[in-house]
Amino acid sequence: MIKFFRNIRKNLLSEGKISKYLKYAIGEIVLVVIGILIALQINNWNQNLVNTQIEAELLHAISDKMKLNKRQHSMGSNRYKSVVEAAEELLAASNSPARKIPQNKLDEYYSTLSKRFLMGKSNATMIYDEMIGSGQLILLKSATLRSELTALKANMQLLAAYEDEHLNFVDNQLSPYLNANIDLLQAYQNAKRDSYDTVLALKFDHIPLKPLSVNKVLTEIKFSNLMVELIMHSKTLMPIYSRINQNITIIDSIASLPISK
Repeated sequence: MIKFFRNIRKNLLSEGKISKYLKYAIGEIVLVVIGILIALQINNWNQNLVNTQIEAELLHAISDKMKLNKRQHSMGSNRYKSVVEAAEELLAASNSPARKIPQNKLDEYYSTLSKRFLMGKSNATMIYDEMIGSGQLILLKSATLRSELTALKANMQLLAAYEDEHLNFVDNQLSPYLNANIDLLQAYQNAKRDSYDTVLALKFDHIPLKPLSVNKVLTEIKFSNLMVELIMHSKTLMPIYSRINQNITIIDSIASLPISK
């Protein structure tokens, strides 16, 4: 084909038909440009098909991740709400001698105080990081989805930082006090178990109890102070949980939509 066009150019030049040669040359250039444009269009079309397939796989992975995050959010949010409720009830009883709490409720509250849930730390690496690392984040057509994934990552990091503060308080201040002053075995035996306890299989029913001793922690100022700090640390987590829930809801709603071609 190239030899055929070359022969035409040679014949036109040898015959001195310059004007026809120029018209032919321009026509040949136009044909080449059109061919290149068609090839680019086909390549773009093929690449769009590949990108659409990758986006579909990413959206499916995001949707699966959001389902996990929803379960984590539910367990973590409910757990910290129960911690705040227990601490507030015990603080109220500590500051009101006339307020009596049944022993089974006391046990339930005591067993709840040192509970925690590490949603932020368990999501230190998420699908967002994988997409950033692979350069695939840009393949998500929805700017809102990309923005919400970025916001979710930031909120998870913030939650992890506050989880560290909560853990430090529980491990270094609250738990040592409870271990020294509370019969935790009795508390765990008599307490209700939440869904996370069931997963961990925390059961102590088979262990015989010692005779019940009188517990005077409700009269100690140190216990009241610990409850105040625990409430503050736990409530600090709740607004972040709320923002994370909003991120998850929006991300999941977009990831579940059909892909626009």
